[in-house]
Amino acid sequence: MRPVLLLSVSLTLVLFGGCGRGDLVVEAKVNWPMPELGDADFPRPSPSPRHDQKVKAARDGSYDLVLVGDSITHTLGELGGKYEPMKEVWNRHFAPLNAINLGHNGYRTEQILWNIQNGELDFKRAPKVVMLLIGTNNADDRHFKRVHTAEQIFAGTKVIVETIRKRHPETKILVLRIFPRGGDDEQGVSPPAFNSSPTCIETCRRAGELTSRLADGKKVFWLDVNHVFLQADGSINTELMWDLLHPSPAGAEVWAKAVMPTLRKLLKDKPVTANQPRGTNAPPKSDK
Repeated sequence: MRPVLLLSVSLTLVLFGGCGRGDLVVEAKVNWPMPELGDADFPRPSPSPRHDQKVKAARDGSYDLVLVGDSITHTLGELGGKYEPMKEVWNRHFAPLNAINLGHNGYRTEQILWNIQNGELDFKRAPKVVMLLIGTNNADDRHFKRVHTAEQIFAGTKVIVETIRKRHPETKILVLRIFPRGGDDEQGVSPPAFNSSPTCIETCRRAGELTSRLADGKKVFWLDVNHVFLQADGSINTELMWDLLHPSPAGAEVWAKAVMPTLRKLLKDKPVTANQPRGTNAPPKSDK
């Protein structure tokens, strides 16, 4: 068992008894564990050529929209291979909004936290909106030795949001609910498939719910678009999420269309509901 570092905080409670001598003073020490390397809310150093490129792009450019996330975001025009067609989705929907892609394949909350603490938020001008999708890899018990609970993933996401808010107070943040994952009774159509354990699926579901608490309707907003990837019975629509985790090119298109009405409102500083649960943000005939 790893040692737990504890932070002692003294709380002083004063109960007034009516006169100075009769006051009762009670001091209590409360111990809270301090985050450490390996925790979802503690930055894990993750230097990479892509990180260096993104730091340079952030410092040299000026963007209105920033997409932050893991491989799901990375696939939008920059992962290559079978995801090469998604460049068209990026060029059609996100490039016209003056966007930059800060998605990193395989990353978890703790690595994204390190990225944004080490240059990826060094914009000359604060972006108008950041769209954040992160946390699914934190629950993946088939590809990572250590995984996190839903509450820990929430804590990691919360620190990311707080870091962005501290660095760019006027930037609005759209937190997307963690996307659904397919189980062992489902079959992907584009190898390799990412069949997930019941625990992983439930952790992502619960963590996604918890992140809605971050929305304040002023600078932070939460959106659930998971319904676009699901069949009527709740199983994954493999035409849109071909490996049971990542959107296919067709899935990326419906994802973009699902978020676009909210993104456009935020970019234009129009009112947006703090929490938008499943099915409440159906795109109109035109997302313009």
